Amino acid sequence: MQFKNLRTAAALACGGGMIALALTGCNADGKASVASGSSGKISSSANSAGDQKAAANTSHGDTPSCMGSELNAELQLQDPGLNDLGSETAAEKAIATLILTNRSSETCYLPAGWTPLGKGGQNNYTAIPATQMNYPGAGMTITLRPGRSAFAGTKWHTTKGCPGGTTDGLGVAWHSTWIPLTYHGLDDGYQPPICDSLVLGTLQPTMNGVNFT
Repeated sequence: MQFKNLRTAAALACGGGMIALALTGCNADGKASVASGSSGKISSSANSAGDQKAAANTSHGDTPSCMGSELNAELQLQDPGLNDLGSETAAEKAIATLILTNRSSETCYLPAGWTPLGKGGQNNYTAIPATQMNYPGAGMTITLRPGRSAFAGTKWHTTKGCPGGTTDGLGVAWHSTWIPLTYHGLDDGYQPPICDSLVLGTLQPTMNGVNFT
């Protein structure tokens, strides 16, 4: 799959076997899954391709949309308060913070919504099926000055050595490009694999309250 870095926030439509590389995102089956509210009650709805394209092409004053080449992506695992069994054999739920940082010298903006995660590397990118939740609240357009970051909570089911579990080759789908994702595990180096049941929270301008519990 060949990617291009475009200043214009062009989004590919869901369906037809295509993955929407936009903040509104699509699951691997081509359908967007959105959970409303922050109470944990999930209800799914499909966003139309037209709505996604309109949202992606909306300008934000004189500030351009962030290009993939301007962003650095990290996934920081959060300590879930593991028991005495140790980090590799404890809870089957992993919690992490997704961090997008403007590493350019220019201010840009992130459209409101979610950041889809994938695996396989640039030449074989595959979206990881996920539920998009309005947690800790609705998404918002975020202006990123150089060096500033935006944050989103993530969680997933994990077990050591789960079939098809992913820790390497992770990335973020970004419009018509792909951003490599650096996965930071716990202090002991353990990285719980993403097995299934991935949930994505909305991008927020501060880290306060974004992490799932």
